[in-house]
Amino acid sequence: MENIYEQLIEYDLNPYFLFHSNGKIKSYNKEAEFLLNFVGVKELFDLAVSNATQDFGFSQKYISLKYNKQSYYAIVVGYINEEEIALRLYKVVSNKMNTINNNKLKMVNIFSLIDLSKTSTLLNSNLKIDELYDVSIPELKININDFLLCLNDCFNLFVDDKKITLQVHIKIGEYEIINNTKYKIVAIEFKTNRDIKIDNSLDEKAANANINIFTNKNKLRLELPIIL
Repeated sequence: MENIYEQLIEYDLNPYFLFHSNGKIKSYNKEAEFLLNFVGVKELFDLAVSNATQDFGFSQKYISLKYNKQSYYAIVVGYINEEEIALRLYKVVSNKMNTINNNKLKMVNIFSLIDLSKTSTLLNSNLKIDELYDVSIPELKININDFLLCLNDCFNLFVDDKKITLQVHIKIGEYEIINNTKYKIVAIEFKTNRDIKIDNSLDEKAANANINIFTNKNKLRLELPIIL
């Protein structure tokens, strides 16, 4: 029978991994299993190795990490032999209720806003865009000004690229809870042939527009609720 310490790890809100020295996972808890939906084993193993101490022991580091909607503010890495290494990530937890001021929202065609942003920001760019649009997406309520400020910055990231793919679609089986109401999600995804880096100002503009923003190597994704 498992002891209480093993149970505490299993049901901890923070993900825990134990890796073999060859990079394979030896054990993990429930929160870690959920995290593996968004990040690969190799990336987590590399994170552990690159932050480990030179000698046997444990190290604590405050480091900002984000995998999909999961954000973390610190990690602990430790090893007591050469066969295995442990990694624990500390999750950012917020009690803030997800709300939107409906008075600032206007019903609009999202593709019209995308075209407007694209035209204004890429006026002097030779960027070619392969567009994959789900035209069944209905008009939805958006804070137009904040949305365009965010979207303009996104397009500006690619002004010097030769080609990108832009996909707009409804996420299947995923919802956002806002004002205690469940909404479907529309995703706007940019894909290029290089790694994408964003700064804090874009994060802030996305938050002001009630948009969740994610990067994963050569992809940038915006997600917003379909409020009708």
